[in-house]
Amino acid sequence: MSRFLSSSLFGSGAARFHGVLGLLSLGYLIGALAMGPPLEGGKLTPSFFPLLIGLLATLLCGLQWGATVRAGASGATVEAPAGSAEQRRFPPELALMLATLVYVLVFQVLGYALSTLAYVLTVMLLFSGREKWPSKAAIALAITGAGYLLFNQIFNVRLPMLWG
Repeated sequence: MSRFLSSSLFGSGAARFHGVLGLLSLGYLIGALAMGPPLEGGKLTPSFFPLLIGLLATLLCGLQWGATVRAGASGATVEAPAGSAEQRRFPPELALMLATLVYVLVFQVLGYALSTLAYVLTVMLLFSGREKWPSKAAIALAITGAGYLLFNQIFNVRLPMLWG
């Protein structure tokens, strides 16, 4: 039993990575909870969005960690398709961290719209490949627009823009 715990739950690099991300997400969620209630008087408060992100991140990291553990426990290996994200030189986790770092660094310079559109599209292409990239670009554009409307209209937060 202890061998199973050490090798399956914590032994693989992917399981450790997703476990650490899950713990970080949980810490973020706890911090968001400390900001106060997400709703007051029927209106959203500034803590709503961080709480939503914390909940989603913790849930998704937990699910990914569980899938990684199950795959490791079953000994399953899946052959990565040619040209897929799994066959790249950098692991997708490292590529995601680098993309996030670049996003944070260029956000003030390029503004919300351009930097977020590029970041969302990059992340989508990293994890799902280059097939059907025009539809992925449309989805990235919709996500960027929805984020702008959420912050600008609902939260009244002025986002930096390249043009002004």
